[in-house]
Amino acid sequence: SELLEMDKRLLSLQGGPSCGYYLALAQTYLLKEDFSKAEECLCEAVRLDYTNPNVWAQKGHLCFLKGDLAEAKQCYEHTVSFVVDAADMHFVYLRLGSIYLEEKELEEMAEAEDALAEANALNNKNAEVWAYLALVCLHVSSQAALGLRRGALLGELRALQRRLGFGDPQL
Repeated sequence: SELLEMDKRLLSLQGGPSCGYYLALAQTYLLKEDFSKAEECLCEAVRLDYTNPNVWAQKGHLCFLKGDLAEAKQCYEHTVSFVVDAADMHFVYLRLGSIYLEEKELEEMAEAEDALAEANALNNKNAEVWAYLALVCLHVSSQAALGLRRGALLGELRALQRRLGFGDPQL
């Protein structure tokens, strides 16, 4: 806290601490898992620039790490509403999708799939995104299977499941 006050005094000579300053400081505190100081910095950053998507993304990460998924969801939704290219949009979409999936409400599955598809578009090599997408598919597979009772696609799926040795070939 003394270091923060000293930094603020030094920066006040240059016009005061900026939103970027508080954001960088919050990220440092997040890495140290000092959540209360990270939260203080993010509150200041939000006060200075309410529409900065990177601030809302970091605030979402803080809430996610603290286990406050409802607040994290709101912060991530703020991030998405302000812009589509915050610095770590991949994690925003990944975590937002995982929160929607955690809520396990069928109406949230579409939102989970959309968020995870965005995360996949930003980084299609992330195994965690693919795992969450697979979970979404498994959650809705019973409804989807009803429409696939017949047809070539169902046959292909069953053949692939048998060949790979996993999944339920009975769908």
